[in-house]
Amino acid sequence: MSKPLRTQMQVGLGEAILRQNKLQTLITNGIASQDEREEYKLLADALNEIKLDLGFDCNEDGIPDTIEIFHQTAKTSCCRFVPGSEKPKPKKRKRSNSRSKR
Repeated sequence: MSKPLRTQMQVGLGEAILRQNKLQTLITNGIASQDEREEYKLLADALNEIKLDLGFDCNEDGIPDTIEIFHQTAKTSCCRFVPGSEKPKPKKRKRSNSRSKR
């Protein structure tokens, strides 16, 4: 038994999104070939491998809400982004401008 051929390539995220948008336009306009439709699905799968840690607090209780609540309230622009578990940036120490006289 032979193993399936596995090819890997790297593409910039912006480039992948631009291609995805172009393919979406072709599909929406009804002029995409079957190969372009397959490429669209493959790109979607690849882009979905990138996970974003997002939280939105739509009811202002301090707890990130589910995506369903976000969809429901997106029309009102009442949701605010809640940053993920970022490490706080270390505070810079203030340097003293006074020099000790000897």
